[in-house]
Amino acid sequence: MAFVLGKKTVTMSTTHDRRKENETLTETLTRFLRERYRDEVGTLAQRYPNEQKSLAIDYDELYEFDRNIAEDFLSNPSEMREYAEEALRQYDLPADVSLANAHVRVSNLPPEHTHYPGHFSPTKVHDDEPYISVEGEIVAASDVHPKVTEAAFECQRCGTMSYIPETDRGFQEPHECQGCERQGPFRINFDQSQFIDAQKIRLSEPPEVAGGEGQTIDVYVEDDLAGQVTTGDRVTITGRLQLEQRTSGNEKKSTFEPYLTGYAIEVQESDQTSIEVSPEEREEINAIVDGELGDPLEVAAESIAPGVFGEQYDHMKRAIVLAVVQGDWVEGKDGSVERGSISVLLVGDPSTGKSALINQAESNAPRSVGVSGKGAREAGITASAVRDDFSDGEWTLKAGAFVKANGGIVRIDELDDMPPDVRSAMLEPMANGKINVSKAGINATLQTRVGVVAAANPKYGRFDEYEPVVEQVELGSTLISRFDLGYTVTETDDTDTVKQVARDIVGRREHKKRLDVAPDTIEPGETDKYDPPVRSELLRKWLALAGEQPSPVIASEELEQRIADEFSNFKTKHMGEDAPVPATWRDLEAQLRLAEAAAKLEFSETIEERHFKTALSLTMRSMRDFGMNEDGEFDADMRESGTSKTQRDRITLIEDIVEEQCHDGESNGTPVEDVLDAAEDEGIDRKRAEKTLRKIKEEIGSLYEPMDGTLKWLGRA
Repeated sequence: MAFVLGKKTVTMSTTHDRRKENETLTETLTRFLRERYRDEVGTLAQRYPNEQKSLAIDYDELYEFDRNIAEDFLSNPSEMREYAEEALRQYDLPADVSLANAHVRVSNLPPEHTHYPGHFSPTKVHDDEPYISVEGEIVAASDVHPKVTEAAFECQRCGTMSYIPETDRGFQEPHECQGCERQGPFRINFDQSQFIDAQKIRLSEPPEVAGGEGQTIDVYVEDDLAGQVTTGDRVTITGRLQLEQRTSGNEKKSTFEPYLTGYAIEVQESDQTSIEVSPEEREEINAIVDGELGDPLEVAAESIAPGVFGEQYDHMKRAIVLAVVQGDWVEGKDGSVERGSISVLLVGDPSTGKSALINQAESNAPRSVGVSGKGAREAGITASAVRDDFSDGEWTLKAGAFVKANGGIVRIDELDDMPPDVRSAMLEPMANGKINVSKAGINATLQTRVGVVAAANPKYGRFDEYEPVVEQVELGSTLISRFDLGYTVTETDDTDTVKQVARDIVGRREHKKRLDVAPDTIEPGETDKYDPPVRSELLRKWLALAGEQPSPVIASEELEQRIADEFSNFKTKHMGEDAPVPATWRDLEAQLRLAEAAAKLEFSETIEERHFKTALSLTMRSMRDFGMNEDGEFDADMRESGTSKTQRDRITLIEDIVEEQCHDGESNGTPVEDVLDAAEDEGIDRKRAEKTLRKIKEEIGSLYEPMDGTLKWLGRA
């Protein structure tokens, strides 16, 4: 079939009889737009240029219309894009409508032409079919800046204007004036020059694919594509792969750097992950979800950290599974957002398996970023404004751990070693699922919908079982209250438990060695003795699929009412005039998120009573570990403020004693012993009174001790 490409006639074969004899490529593309995109072109014409400047074309549609034209887009993208845009300009439109500078953007390329950064041969792609799609996460983005496409130069001798098209190959100036034929001087007339928006983007492998920092590729976008995306977004960018020669100072090197000129951007859901599940694996997972191996949550928990032995860890493993799955972020029509992420804090004695447990959250989450408390900086946790080779000296945003892990898990080890200012920076992203960045003139809002799974040590090395947990951890009550669940991990002194754990540790290690070097010494049927119920790769895919399940709803109005009533009864039953508040509304919200995650783990469309029982058992255990005061009462203030109601009452009473004694004394002071005696008369244990006095002096500041044994009253804040 004859096909006129410009002035050149080329014979091309096609399995689709779409072309007409002697029809130019532009005419064929115009007919394609009429047949397949009539409504879309009409919409563009109505909205151009202020609301819309581009027509999006699906590659599959183009391939179905004419395979050879579609394949030509892959091999000659720049030339084909010009023909497509010329076809758009020649489209039959009213005389007063012009699409002179509208763009045609072809996207949704086949899988074989879609890659992660670094997962393709730049040389082969560049030489064969340079039009590709690159999928990944934006880790840096420059400001949107104006770029000149046609520079107007005014001769300063005669005033003649010269118009020079500008390209990416360097800024071009006129050699001589077209009027007086002299070589300038010239100045740029900005009013008559043509500009478009431009932006540079750095795209990285997704965290779940990279397993670390990941390989990157820089992308340049222009016009209506500039400013569409920001740091942390998951995108697929389609464009032409190009090569730029590397340099060292003024010296050119023999190596080249690949980059992409972006033609189309598709923004994915921010929490979408890139986990591929085969039909066979999906069948296995469905069988597990249906209970083939037992209760799904128990099966998943047993598969988490199989080398951490002991029943005392069971509830922690269940919590970590649900933290990976997460609940659902609920957005209201008024713009309000209710958190869906689940955060878990483990605090315990050294060498009790905390790190092994939280590492499992990182390795089994489809999207995760790990952080060590030691040496952590605010910029590495949230986001930073940087100047580097990426931005040619301009300020750009660089994503921190919470932005990179958006939709997944941030694992933090040694949280107690993290600087206080960095811990404070965690509060906003944990509470709101976003951070507002205002640095170096850059203002942006970045999503941080993450669950935090963290471990910390007691400030004195080991726990004192007779002191409240919150007082033994230097994290601050505000940060502790951001965690849905908190558990203590302590050494057990039960002889039988210790002996069994020791045997399991030795047996598991030897079993793995024998499988490699002496398999004949293992009894038949014992080869999988220490294997988890679900292998790690399948577990990760199961949890990824669970996290992507539609939001489940409570099974019935009756169950919904009962859950609300049971919580309110618990909250009010223990509340008296002098009793502490046992739980807060945050505890109820945590139960709802946990129940949602438990239902999603089973691929259930409804939240059943068993899911709430699971959530309740996890939250009650957390309240016992982190929410009980020294009198053995549930006291939510222990987590919310770091001070129990009993402690507050004791502080108030001792302050009253000091104030009264100082007021009655001749020197505005009072002996410490007199205060302690008076506190004992009021029923306060002397040791607790001494501890309370230290807290008032060191933390509250309403009194001080100018000399040993004497207190002076300053007054309440």
